[in-house]
Amino acid sequence: MEGIGRIYQLGLPLYSLRNTLRSKTLRFQRGLRYKFSPFSTLSPPSNAITIGYKYLGKSVSYSAALELQDQLVASRTSYPDVGPDAAHSVNVLLLLQHSPTYTAGRRVRNTDATEGRRLRALGAEYYETRRGGQTTFHGPGQLVGYPILDLRQFGLGVRSYVQRLERFLILTCEEWGIAASTTEDTGVWVTDRKIAALGIQVRKHITSHGFALNCNTDLSWYNHIVPCGLLDKGVTSITNEIALKNNGEADVSVETVIPHAVKAFGDAFSAPMLPLSQVSKTLDCEIDAFLGNQT
Repeated sequence: MEGIGRIYQLGLPLYSLRNTLRSKTLRFQRGLRYKFSPFSTLSPPSNAITIGYKYLGKSVSYSAALELQDQLVASRTSYPDVGPDAAHSVNVLLLLQHSPTYTAGRRVRNTDATEGRRLRALGAEYYETRRGGQTTFHGPGQLVGYPILDLRQFGLGVRSYVQRLERFLILTCEEWGIAASTTEDTGVWVTDRKIAALGIQVRKHITSHGFALNCNTDLSWYNHIVPCGLLDKGVTSITNEIALKNNGEADVSVETVIPHAVKAFGDAFSAPMLPLSQVSKTLDCEIDAFLGNQT
């Protein structure tokens, strides 16, 4: 994943298979990177806004997740004036695992017949995307989160939103005694090993895409690419870091991490977290119906 002097993608795709995400992509300079300090102050929202979370399960196809996000964002931007309790106004954190997928950024174009063919032969999907950067991997054992939030309701700008995401990932890693931090390179790191990737898009104040945290990911998938084009950096996972620390085996699954991640997300955003079914049964059922139609 490339630095943020380019499209602010940070490791996750910023495009839609249906070519409907046409909003202007946010750009930043490298100088905005920072180390997160325990003394950093993030202004809390004036009112606590509940976030409904939903785990979509394992092996969610990449294309289905993109289409679902696109529909949710389009719904929120199309109905800006509905009440906060309406299904179209609910702030949502989608959690899932993707089936094995490689995504190529803008610097890796017109490679579907070559690189795509090679990587598909491994049993993975392959997509060329409109995000910045080069090639990365998403798959089982990786907790992927797509927050669909209205930043105005949280009193956040884009930069402070990214800070909250980074803080949340750092807090989640701390639950396992892992000292993660940010660096001049994008994502969240344990020394020179990337443990989590970030990639966002904001359209009319509504966020999409988000983060990917390696829990018990099979890191050998990364051996077939140069992850994000960073030749001198590695990748890691919560499981891998615990095994290194204890000089033994470990296995921390996505399902084990989810409750800690949900709590850390709520702490980072100063927001109550509830299952989506308790926040909006209508939206919860709509998402289930959408996923059911994908099978």
